[in-house]
Amino acid sequence: MGLFKKNSSKKSAKNKVIDVLTPKKHEEVIEILPVLVDRFDELLQDEGLERGSTTIITGGAGTGKTTFCMQSLYHGALAGDKGVYISFEEDTTKIKHHMLKNFGWDVEKLEKKGMMAVIKVDPSKTARMVEGTLAKEVGALRIELSKMKLPLKPDRIAVDSLSALSIAFENERSYRKYVRELFEMLESYNSVNLVIGETEQNPDVYSRTGVEEFLADGVVVLYNIKHKGRRKNALEILKMRSGGHIKQMVGYRLTGKGWQVQVEEEWEEVLRGAPPKPAKAKRIQLRKMKIK
Repeated sequence: MGLFKKNSSKKSAKNKVIDVLTPKKHEEVIEILPVLVDRFDELLQDEGLERGSTTIITGGAGTGKTTFCMQSLYHGALAGDKGVYISFEEDTTKIKHHMLKNFGWDVEKLEKKGMMAVIKVDPSKTARMVEGTLAKEVGALRIELSKMKLPLKPDRIAVDSLSALSIAFENERSYRKYVRELFEMLESYNSVNLVIGETEQNPDVYSRTGVEEFLADGVVVLYNIKHKGRRKNALEILKMRSGGHIKQMVGYRLTGKGWQVQVEEEWEEVLRGAPPKPAKAKRIQLRKMKIK
């Protein structure tokens, strides 16, 4: 069974608008933004993610989590959507340097145009502030946080990463409370939010404490599978509250242009150990995906 739609190579940057009838019989408009990471949108029934939603991108080291998020923000900016990349770990200069060197993505150029911003937030300062607040309000169930000051009004936000943030907290309970507030804060921007998490290479547990995947609207798990002495990458959409999605694992690889999602026929060949066919020689009939 094919995974993709006909003419899917022509990616549309246009956002979709869905009318939803609420219980009060008032019409609510929900805007869908395409993720714009190669053919990932074709794995989703809505062909994108809802504004105001938060999706965790989780996986082991080297599975392309940062690349996935930056690819979405970069191509979104080229299509007219503003994006903010929030780093709790890596220096912003290094991030931009690696994106330009590895994929040719000139993030700094888009920053100068006001379409992107890459900012660094000190996780230790954040943790001390939260823990200090909780110490003053013993037994408090909530932490009232003001919105994080961003350099622009975002359509897309990426947060890298929850693991770097969690390590900064001395108390896991305080971290859990902050994550809840962080997700609500991201939702208030009415942006599409991608939050990076860290797991083992082939995980059975998808977040550090379990609360992250419970709070998130979506969870995408990235695997680094060892097969016949070689490692191959696959993704699984574990959860997506907004709508239907492909249920099986789908292969992908990291190229000089970023993420490349592999069609089902390619992925089966990879697992069999057969060399991939040249791209120009492929004649694959693409069919509309079926939601199970």
